[in-house]
Amino acid sequence: MNAAHRARLSRFARPAAVSFTAGLTMGSACWALGLNAPAPTTLGLVGLLGVGIGERVATAFRSRLSHRRSRHRPLRSVRSEKTASQTRVPDPDPAPERHPCR
Repeated sequence: MNAAHRARLSRFARPAAVSFTAGLTMGSACWALGLNAPAPTTLGLVGLLGVGIGERVATAFRSRLSHRRSRHRPLRSVRSEKTASQTRVPDPDPAPERHPCR
């Protein structure tokens, strides 16, 4: 197992463990209170599968769209660099005119 694979696995393991623990806790609480699950197990798993697939499709579409936009950007025109003598320095603001009565 290389370092990149290990890093990817560690980024996945913690959220997966938290999610599993939360689901186990909620399932235990529903069992202890005698409540039925709001949806059949199979239906819930199919819904989660749909969420996962939808997330993958949206991510792939977004990356493809951003890649396409970056590929079709018009090139910026290259301006010649001006030398220091050609660069115009703005004049400082002149002193404000005084009112004749002051």
